[in-house]
Amino acid sequence: MRSLAGATLAAITVLAAPAAGAQERVLVDESFSAGTLPAGWTSVLGDWKVSGGRLQATTTSARARIAFGPAAPSDFRVEATVRFVAVADPARWLNVGVDYHAADDYGAVLVARSNTVATNGLELAQAAAKGGAYASSPVGPAPVAIGTGADHRLAIEVHGTQLAVTLDGKPALSATNLRRTGGAFGFVINNSTVQFDDVKVVELAAQPLAPTAPRDVKLSEVADTATITWTAPAQGTISHYEVAAGDGAWQRVDALSHTFTGLPESEQVLRVRAVGGDGLAGPAASVRTMRGAVTVGGYKLQVSGGAWPSGHVQGIAVDPAKRFIYYSFTNLLVKTDFAGNVVGTVGGFTGHLGDLDFDPADGRVYGSLEYKAAKAFYIAIFDVDQIDRVGMSAQSSPIVSTVHLAEVVDDFTADLDGNGVFDGDTANTPDHRYGSSGIDGVAFGPTFGTTGGPQRLTVAYGVYANTSRADNDHQVLLQYDTAGWKRFERPLVESAPHREGPAAPDGKFFVFTGNTTYGVQTLEYDPWLARWFLGVYTGTKPQYPNYGLFAVDATSPPVLSVLRGLSGEQGRLLPLAADGLLDAATGIRGWRQKADVGIQALGDGLYYLATNGTDGGNQTATLTLQAWTGKADDPFAPVTKDHVLPHTAPATVRATVPSVLSLTLDGPATFTPFTPGVERDYTAGTVATVTSSAGDARLSVVDPGHLVNGPFSLASPLVVELARATWAAPVSNDRVAVTFKQHVGADDPLRAGEYTRTVTLTLATTTP
Repeated sequence: MRSLAGATLAAITVLAAPAAGAQERVLVDESFSAGTLPAGWTSVLGDWKVSGGRLQATTTSARARIAFGPAAPSDFRVEATVRFVAVADPARWLNVGVDYHAADDYGAVLVARSNTVATNGLELAQAAAKGGAYASSPVGPAPVAIGTGADHRLAIEVHGTQLAVTLDGKPALSATNLRRTGGAFGFVINNSTVQFDDVKVVELAAQPLAPTAPRDVKLSEVADTATITWTAPAQGTISHYEVAAGDGAWQRVDALSHTFTGLPESEQVLRVRAVGGDGLAGPAASVRTMRGAVTVGGYKLQVSGGAWPSGHVQGIAVDPAKRFIYYSFTNLLVKTDFAGNVVGTVGGFTGHLGDLDFDPADGRVYGSLEYKAAKAFYIAIFDVDQIDRVGMSAQSSPIVSTVHLAEVVDDFTADLDGNGVFDGDTANTPDHRYGSSGIDGVAFGPTFGTTGGPQRLTVAYGVYANTSRADNDHQVLLQYDTAGWKRFERPLVESAPHREGPAAPDGKFFVFTGNTTYGVQTLEYDPWLARWFLGVYTGTKPQYPNYGLFAVDATSPPVLSVLRGLSGEQGRLLPLAADGLLDAATGIRGWRQKADVGIQALGDGLYYLATNGTDGGNQTATLTLQAWTGKADDPFAPVTKDHVLPHTAPATVRATVPSVLSLTLDGPATFTPFTPGVERDYTAGTVATVTSSAGDARLSVVDPGHLVNGPFSLASPLVVELARATWAAPVSNDRVAVTFKQHVGADDPLRAGEYTRTVTLTLATTTP
């Protein structure tokens, strides 16, 4: 038995105290004094042994783990003296399993790093099933650094789904999201040598727990009135609810809704919490009003997309009509209102959900979705009107449909070195045509070279960063007409990827920017500037300027050109816009501007630009309202409340057009001389010039009859042919060929002299 001088288990202030007189039951109390692994301690992986009166293991790679104790009860405290003897680096960790299945390596573990005071020094990591990925939330620093070579007392107290951690008696981490799966206890270590001693598990008396927070809080506003609705908490017995505006007093509510009236002309935080039968109030859920918020053009100066145990934000989309914002967090789609209140989420993606855009034509959100191991690349299409609560699933759901992009697969899997081997998701290979790593940026906009007409979905390739090859210096953009995509759409079933989709894009285009890191991350079309914006992670090739943002002028048509670095291959090349900084050596233009996790054009020169961050180990997204400056060194500037939007005023300009039907001829038509006794067809012609301001026009010929010479006429009639005879719209100076044909037989008598005939052409209209 080893004791830790001066270390005691402090009271855990975030949980209610045990009931007076409650009995505790010791489940495990082990000091490893016998010198061998105690009964009931099972080594699953690694060299677990008792050495010097301590449990010890060493691993340089795999996760060594050991199981002990019974199934974790609802309420317990587990504590141990821990010591890192040696670590590969300060980020190495030990885990204490608190509801853990060691044999199959899933459940819940408390992760403690050697550098415990780092921002991720402590984590609650959980995996729902065998083979599942661990997700960490919450995450945070500890008040004490465990380091190496010293003993520290680590204690974890659990009541139901609530957990509190102390380190050397100091509160270190708390959570309310512990997932209970019927697991037991265990230790896990990674790339280190770790010792454990004085392990104790005590079952605690059940404690009254406050309800968790109300869910799915929704807000509607009219003038100074705001109504919030919610659904019951996931856990807890509810007596009633309480609501409050701002820091105001709590008011009792016995329903699942409440209307606030007479709200001041200032942004308000409206809160609601549940109160249990024992009078304990749970944590509050809240929404924020738009009323009183500082806005420009109807948009807040800054909006938060929340904090989520997910990947980082990868793209945004805005529905200006219904006033919703959508965020991609790589494995999670989040929907908020314009105030930043969460409306719902769609999760369950194991692939990579990338950039987003909203299609006003069908009211759905489109996003790139990659499954590289399965060689499957999709456009995910979200029926966003159905997203109305947190925790909705993308799998086999009517909310999400997918369309497969075969062109992307062909380029991603291209065996360029001809060795018959697909090298997989790696940049360090000559494979992957154009360096393709899949897809990321997506945006709706016009066909390249135009600013109007039908909207196309443009999909941008990801491109691996590889400085040793020269064929990966272009951004690759595919354009699709999505009007007929319903026939391709299939539900998302990750276990059985489908291949339904267009065989080829409607256009494939290239932009020379120099190599970037994973290509175009965010793509956006701005009709106000007539620009396509391409946000990238900057490249690393030293011969290029490695800008973070590029632009393509929508009016510049693509030109079939030889593509640099591609051995003479030709492609439709889009020139970079004449904006931003100019790199004289390469001719590449762009900006040193962060736009790689979200850019959304809002009209009138306004944009939301996203930045990513973390909060307690969760990923965050913050949108900042920016205005276009056009400056080469700083193209956007944060909008202030005094920002003045550009204003438009109608200017009426009039002109009149008289009714015109004009027909003129260049002159007479003259045949070559007729030869008697020789059968022949002769041709002559003139040109009629037609001008008409009518809605339609028709050119006609009266029966021309026969050419005559005094009393003599030719045997065959004159034939008149018009190159064009009808117009369905006004026309000016349209030149129309008029052809005359004359047949002369070998036996036709011809009188010397001139044969003539006056032919009448008539230009008329039915809609003058």
